[in-house]
Amino acid sequence: MEFSAIILTALMLLPLLVGVQAKVEGNRFDSPVAHQIMRLAKSAEMRNYMRPQVQACDDFYLYSCGNWAHINPANAAVKTNIFHVLSKAYNRKLLSILGNSKESNDTETERKVKYFYESCLQRHEIRQNYRVNLLSIMEEFGGMPALKGPVWDEESFDWVQVVAEILRKYGKNIIIGTDVNADLNNNEINRLYIGQIDDMIPGSNKEYYSRLAHAWQFELQSVLGLAPANALITAREMVDFAQKIALGMADPLEGLGMEDKTRLRLLDSMNENYAPVINFTHHVYTWLGYEYKLPVYEYVENYIRNLRLVMLETPRTTVANYVMWMLLQDFRLDVEESEERHKKKCIEATRKYFPKYLDSLIYQDLVRNNPQIIAEVTEIWTHLKASFENILKESTTDWMQEKTRDKAVEKLSAMTFEINGYAEVNFTKELGALTINSGQYFENVINVLKLKGQNYRLKIQEPPHLEEYELLSFTPAYAAEYNRVLLPVAFLQPRFLWDNVYPKALKYGTVGFTIAHEMAHGFDDTIRKYDAKGNLNNWWDRNASLVFETRKECLRQQYGAHKFGGQFLPKAQAQGENIADNVGIRIAYEAYDNWLSHHHQTPEHLPNMDTITARQLFFISSAQMWCTDINSRWQHLVATTDVHPPEEVRVRAMLANFDVFAETFSCKLGSQMHPHRKCVVF
Repeated sequence: MEFSAIILTALMLLPLLVGVQAKVEGNRFDSPVAHQIMRLAKSAEMRNYMRPQVQACDDFYLYSCGNWAHINPANAAVKTNIFHVLSKAYNRKLLSILGNSKESNDTETERKVKYFYESCLQRHEIRQNYRVNLLSIMEEFGGMPALKGPVWDEESFDWVQVVAEILRKYGKNIIIGTDVNADLNNNEINRLYIGQIDDMIPGSNKEYYSRLAHAWQFELQSVLGLAPANALITAREMVDFAQKIALGMADPLEGLGMEDKTRLRLLDSMNENYAPVINFTHHVYTWLGYEYKLPVYEYVENYIRNLRLVMLETPRTTVANYVMWMLLQDFRLDVEESEERHKKKCIEATRKYFPKYLDSLIYQDLVRNNPQIIAEVTEIWTHLKASFENILKESTTDWMQEKTRDKAVEKLSAMTFEINGYAEVNFTKELGALTINSGQYFENVINVLKLKGQNYRLKIQEPPHLEEYELLSFTPAYAAEYNRVLLPVAFLQPRFLWDNVYPKALKYGTVGFTIAHEMAHGFDDTIRKYDAKGNLNNWWDRNASLVFETRKECLRQQYGAHKFGGQFLPKAQAQGENIADNVGIRIAYEAYDNWLSHHHQTPEHLPNMDTITARQLFFISSAQMWCTDINSRWQHLVATTDVHPPEEVRVRAMLANFDVFAETFSCKLGSQMHPHRKCVVF
């Protein structure tokens, strides 16, 4: 039966099954027949993505994911993958929460968030005043020369002052990155980091900036009403300026650690190098409202040096146009003609401004309806740690001195795990001062950003908080300064990667592998020098560092020999993601293999997949985590700028390096998935 037919049948039958056989007090899918339907549906989904006519030992990505692009084509999107699927499901869940009418038992915070969402749905009101509201925001800071023409006051424009005022009021960094994070060497205090803005694309990527110029030209016309000729010139000038600034960035593919990108300095000392073009003392004073005398981290010196030179040759009008255009991005909301599409856009907007709170709602729902998932994930985390510890203690790591190996085990033992549910956050206190009106979207955004700006200034006087990883709320992460693995609650949505009735092979192969990947980041090329407490404190002996770099070089050469879209991948110095993949898959497999050896009687299979062994099922589920379709228009950009290699390369390379994979699928030595030369880090 086709996958879609099975899913349709499952959806039709489940309400009946729930009413007849499910335990009323428990999970509404908790009946033997419902369990079997869910297992059938999962089996059909996995088989539908596979292309079994491809030999697993020839190309395991095509074997596992060969039909993904047919089922989930990247038409308008850059790419489709499991994260895309999870995000859509997460949004549907949020729609059911936010779309419900306000209840008497709603908390004050829940009412505010629902009011925000409601205000976003007012398409007519937003459209009616959209341009006027955007113009008023820019006018606060002097306005946009491209719109004001000769009346714009060029002489009084001080870009350092303006970007600091924007940062103070709305918490938005423009041109100068001004961040507050834990001190690299003492994570009990916060420190200022000043310099590069990390969300820019390196200036060497001409293709990206060419596309950006076309996009901005169109948006300047449609959003602000610039005449075509004016929009063309303004867009080209702004993009040229942005690209020149970005040429000073530390290229992510260089794989530099924070110790390579920072140095501790006083603001007055920085001024000696960069004033009067960039007066950092004035910038920080304008932002904070008082003189800041403590040392700061200069973040990417080359970025600031390059910025100074670019500013010397760039007209003030261009700088002002760019600053105003960047300012507007947080206030943009293109009103959709379709009501359903606009609802989706409003869900995204609400996610953007209230990420922690919405994650907490999903987490609370998980605790109420599927508490066993949290318990089981925590148990798997314990098994993964034990697996990694065994790997570190094996004779294959005898290239580490005993003292270094002890430090590695100490760091692993101290590593903690958290599902991003924000259970400890007091949202009533955090959002208590926020005013939200159900009929005023634009004013609501202003109020949210004002609160963000206020809280951002206060951070410098507070100790570090792990919850600042909220921006990664949909991406698994390893927080080096806390030595902690963070898993988004969205990953645990039932019946996608995880369900109680799924075999453990799937759980270890998907969520388990994801967690193990993040664990391995604690020992990758840019983070390995952080110690057990999360401070930058190199604990590696000299010989271990040399061997590690040799093994990293093996990966660099190996991945650089892979092609994608007809071209070789760059031989990047940054190998952190490849290290995490190669080490993570081994951690997850050995944890699963150990579990399997103690549970001989547990059936580890799915219906209609009886010829696939439990260990093979583990590898297929791991590979299907990376099933992807990348729009052909974006393949070159993805291949040349992302520190992650293309997903198909990730699957092929990491499994080809793993001898156990070859044994599991009986691959002959010399086949594509069992090459003679392999790269191993741990």
